Amino acid sequence: MADMGKAKKSRERGPHPLPLFLTLLSRRLGAEPDRLQAALEGLQRYQQAPALPAQPPLQPAARRGGVRLLRVGGPADRPPLVLIPSLINAPIVLDLAPGRSLVRYLAESGHNVFLLDWGQMGPSERRLGLAGLVSTRLLPLIEKLGPKIHLAGYCLGGTLALAAGQLLGARLEKLALIAAPWHFAGFSPEARRAALENWRTARPIGQRLGAVPVTLLNPLFWALDEEAVVAKFEALARRPPGDPGIAWFAAVEDWASSGAPIPLPAARDLFLSGFGNDRIGRGLWRVRGQPIRPEAISAPILDFGATKDRIVPREARIRAPGVERRDVDSGHVGMIVGSGARDALWQPLSNWLHDR
Repeated sequence: MADMGKAKKSRERGPHPLPLFLTLLSRRLGAEPDRLQAALEGLQRYQQAPALPAQPPLQPAARRGGVRLLRVGGPADRPPLVLIPSLINAPIVLDLAPGRSLVRYLAESGHNVFLLDWGQMGPSERRLGLAGLVSTRLLPLIEKLGPKIHLAGYCLGGTLALAAGQLLGARLEKLALIAAPWHFAGFSPEARRAALENWRTARPIGQRLGAVPVTLLNPLFWALDEEAVVAKFEALARRPPGDPGIAWFAAVEDWASSGAPIPLPAARDLFLSGFGNDRIGRGLWRVRGQPIRPEAISAPILDFGATKDRIVPREARIRAPGVERRDVDSGHVGMIVGSGARDALWQPLSNWLHDR
């Protein structure tokens, strides 16, 4: 049986909140002691796994409040390509480790790459909803980059990238969406109910803090497929000692528990205008006075989705005339950092951005 006293390795590895995760294991596997022991052994392996080598730090190119635009690299004479990560977790998943960095691959492939870092938002950002983050943080950082701009957004970052792309107008050259939710009515009724219940739990704390800690959102993601969450820790216990895959697993799990608190108004928009009544997918979400609708964008749009995505189902992805859709045989995170990500996503994305 795993020793829960060893959970305090380095910076209190999760999954966070750890007591709720252990409750989930007990509830799902309490009647199956062999599976419960395997899951706990997998948890211990994660908590004791070595860290991957750190990437060289990216240099800030611009800042707006607590939000930064980081310069990745690539030829400066190419149109800037801005990658926008999810608001919920830190951007490190797009620059995870040597050989597993989408942004550095794109720079090495001849793109002029920048990465947005939502960062530790201060009091001024904590008054902003999703529209405010786009209009007063994201757009001011990218509007000065050049006459033509490429955008790529991952997960909720894709939702925000679509709004920014529409407001860029003719300056938007191409828009790539990666596992990005748009039609929140496409989530299952169970997932939408779980999201609203999660909001009811998180809101009182968010009101006190002015922001919602990421750890309060993790149970929502677990609820989307609890069996898959349990099974991945059981599978980790079956890996041989010293398997390099253990460190990769730990890096992804560390990322999943990372991220600065989300401004309360932005969290309210996500849960109520997204999961609650799908104002976003119905074209009722307004940014700078404009209703945001995919059909209002004249630039080419490419939508990547993962066939095994338990976070953003196919039905929740963008549906609009002229949008090119491609499916990757992977999960929500594996499509970005998995062993097959280079061939399945990175290279096709790079090729599409290069095509004229």
